[in-house]
Amino acid sequence: MPLVSVCIPTYNRKDYLKETLDSVFAQTYKDYEVVVVDDGSTDGTQEMIKNSNYGVRYCRAKHIGQQAVRNKLIELAESKYITFLDSDDLLFPDTLERLMKVIDSYGDDVFVYGPYIAIDEHGNELKRKQHKLPTGYITPELFEFIYVHSCGTLCTKKILEDVGGFDSSLKRCGVYKLLLKLSLKYKFIPVESPVYKKRRHSGNVSNRLFANCKTEFDVLEDFYFNGGGREIIPQRRAMKRLSKEGYRAGRCAIRQGLYEQACQFLSQSFQRYPNAKSLIHWIRAMIAKQLYQLNILS
Repeated sequence: MPLVSVCIPTYNRKDYLKETLDSVFAQTYKDYEVVVVDDGSTDGTQEMIKNSNYGVRYCRAKHIGQQAVRNKLIELAESKYITFLDSDDLLFPDTLERLMKVIDSYGDDVFVYGPYIAIDEHGNELKRKQHKLPTGYITPELFEFIYVHSCGTLCTKKILEDVGGFDSSLKRCGVYKLLLKLSLKYKFIPVESPVYKKRRHSGNVSNRLFANCKTEFDVLEDFYFNGGGREIIPQRRAMKRLSKEGYRAGRCAIRQGLYEQACQFLSQSFQRYPNAKSLIHWIRAMIAKQLYQLNILS
């Protein structure tokens, strides 16, 4: 069996997927397999794979959702180590080689990760601030900021299975929830230089919808109070982060005319970590809510 499984979830990204696969098969490290799970694409992805010379194991699912697809990839992977790659992103030629060098240095009980370079739909590099990556048991840092993503990572299949894989009930933030759980048990070791290119395009830009903001807030809140975060993360740091996400959710709710929810999140944001922005927008939401109710009554 190859030592590494490159696991690629995809849905209606035939053209980007071809570039992604080209970047995988250009690796200097050769001891790997490629597994693709297609979540019911209707753009000819299956035919492209079938008619190509790519040596991939391909599985077609029936639109089961992102997290369930990732769990299927874990199930199908036959190698000791797993790395994920989104079907619109690209590896550098030496990515697998650099990730495996960390494993060789630190052993199997670590989670390896690295930063990315942002590119547009044409492959042009976009400006992006690079952050200093934390190392070791990084739960407090990861709670405060999403340093780690699904791509540009490497760990044993066993580690992912031991924490139960991805939460398939979540449409988004499933990766973040899993990473927070992993951070309680395993050391995270960074590769300092970028290990992949993350493509920004209209098909993957997250809308700042209240539902999306609320999901991220719920994941953080549940992890802190129920998932073991409370024992690790200093209370003041946790409340500041929850206040920030509550503020973002409240702002999104105002934009969508969800004034009741906006008042709730902004009030809680201020209570957890008093700040002028939450207070000002809570007042704004209260006024908007009252005007909306007056218009209904009139």
